[in-house]
Amino acid sequence: MRSQSKGYRPELHYMRGPGPKWREKNGAPAAPSVRQSFARPPSMWLIPVATLALVLAATALALA
Repeated sequence: MRSQSKGYRPELHYMRGPGPKWREKNGAPAAPSVRQSFARPPSMWLIPVATLALVLAATALALA
């Protein structure tokens, strides 16, 4: 008899969404590139970085 351990594993068949041929056929805009998705205005990263710098400076002063 054959073992049942080799069952269907849906994670191996997971689709991430429509591909470029579907977009071309249906007139949907192209998906943003990786560079575009990480491009953020300075206000999105400057405030958290400045906050982290202040916390690190305060910690260094407290430990000194």
